[in-house]
Amino acid sequence: MPIDLSEKRTTRPSRLPWLKSITLVSALLVTTLFFSDESFHLQMSNPSIEADITTNICPIGQTIRPSSFYKDNSSVEYIIHSPDYRAESVAKLSGAVKIPTVVHDHMPTPEEDLSAWSEFPKFHAYLEKEFPLIHEKLVLEKVNSYGLVYTWKGSNESLKPILIAGHQDVVPVEESTKKDWLYEPFEGYFDGTNIWGRGSSDDKSMVIGTLQAIEKLLSEDFVPERGIVLAFGFDEEVSGPMGAASISKFLEERYGIDSFHVLIDEGGTAIGTIGGGVFAQPSVGEKGSISLRISLTTPGGHSSVPPEHTNIGLISKLISYIEDHPFSPILGPENPTLNFVQCVAKYSDEYPKSLKRDIFAAAYDKVANSKVLKYLTGIKAYKFLVTTSQAVDIIQGGVKVNALPEYVSFDINHRISIESSVNSTIEKILDDVTTVAEEYGLGAYFEDQELKSKTTLGFFNVSVLASLEPAKISPMDDQTWFTFAGSIKHIIEDYIYPNMTQPAIVSGSLNTGNTDTAWYWSLTDHIYRFKLSTMHGILEGGTHSVNEHTTIDNQLYLIAFMYEYIKSIQEYDG
Repeated sequence: MPIDLSEKRTTRPSRLPWLKSITLVSALLVTTLFFSDESFHLQMSNPSIEADITTNICPIGQTIRPSSFYKDNSSVEYIIHSPDYRAESVAKLSGAVKIPTVVHDHMPTPEEDLSAWSEFPKFHAYLEKEFPLIHEKLVLEKVNSYGLVYTWKGSNESLKPILIAGHQDVVPVEESTKKDWLYEPFEGYFDGTNIWGRGSSDDKSMVIGTLQAIEKLLSEDFVPERGIVLAFGFDEEVSGPMGAASISKFLEERYGIDSFHVLIDEGGTAIGTIGGGVFAQPSVGEKGSISLRISLTTPGGHSSVPPEHTNIGLISKLISYIEDHPFSPILGPENPTLNFVQCVAKYSDEYPKSLKRDIFAAAYDKVANSKVLKYLTGIKAYKFLVTTSQAVDIIQGGVKVNALPEYVSFDINHRISIESSVNSTIEKILDDVTTVAEEYGLGAYFEDQELKSKTTLGFFNVSVLASLEPAKISPMDDQTWFTFAGSIKHIIEDYIYPNMTQPAIVSGSLNTGNTDTAWYWSLTDHIYRFKLSTMHGILEGGTHSVNEHTTIDNQLYLIAFMYEYIKSIQEYDG
């Protein structure tokens, strides 16, 4: 029987066209993507040719400052340097952290049980109190009870508005880890440098920082020419099926498809120094994802007369086989990871000259590309930017110690490389399953469709729990990107590293996880995921773990960026 991969409804919008057709096209694309040009590879050892080739690689963009900065920069100076504003910012974020807007897997919808969401009305009341001008001058609409959509109308309604997203919810704090926290997780404690607590980094800092920037602009009677819409979901930490999904539908019905100029949300890889250069890495794309459940059904019996391999033993063989056969890495020219390492190679001394030459040639030369891949896959921070990951996270089976298990299952999650697809990922897993099934005389099914006939010994079944294709890569070569990246450079060069001797480099990166932006793909092609922060704040912030925190300096930089970017996008990006 042929495998039916017709359209499936998943957690987020996803299509599963015919597997073998897509796989064939993917193979052809990969084959033609990299052609082996040996003369080109040899020429890269010539310094003059290398200089010519790198001329158009990672150009340094313009630093974008709004015209008001040159006339009177007292407002942004006040945001970053005023002790009073610093104290106010601490209080606002700390107060937000104190409200435990926790979400769990399998939450009921607001229609089913409002009590499960009881902290969210408290958070909304807190925002009303802390941001009076926003609630006086912007239009607030609540979507699906707890989604917040603020609309700031622009003076020129012919211009597409800006969409700024964030999420109100936070992940739970495991009871067993509370003893490991330096401060109570919902205390919002400030130690003079850091604000501690769940949500201080992910993602109340983004929500509060954005609102502070807009409150400041309103206090100065600023009127945007291009309108601004804020969209704050309430279940991003469980993939957004009630929050961002509802907001996306609401916005699409009101504004239409491709109706927003740009979308800014959390994400990116922050700001840090590499090999003597300063780099910022906003995310311009996200890997895809698919979660599969693989079950094995076998005859039962008494444990005193077991088969050579029990059900659990057999399914363990499959898990081991899957883990022993990882996905092959691939680095296509469209992967922003290549753009980033090319920027690092061009503007820092991080890499040896031989590796630099290969990096510059990697988009065109198969030999060079393989060398760069070998380097990247040897570094954990890079490995899964160029490889589809696979992680077995849940296993269930067995009911009694003296009874052979009849049904065992495990759930495996993949984060899909941007050069790959949901279908290619499924095909690899189905190949693994049928290989193991063949070895041990078992049947195999995909979504209850036969791949290999079941036997008296049992059969595997693979089913899709949820899937999402990799996100389209957002442009990095037009004015919308230049304004966004240039505004980041402004805050880095003027405030974070004011004494730097060379320009900051802003290069697109890739999110290995997914954000609420996955629901907003239809609204704009320009989706940039970046919560301005220094690398220190990202690496040591404890996001989703114990001792989550953010520095107040990072929070002030975020506010300053939003304040200046909202101004600049009115001037430079018409």
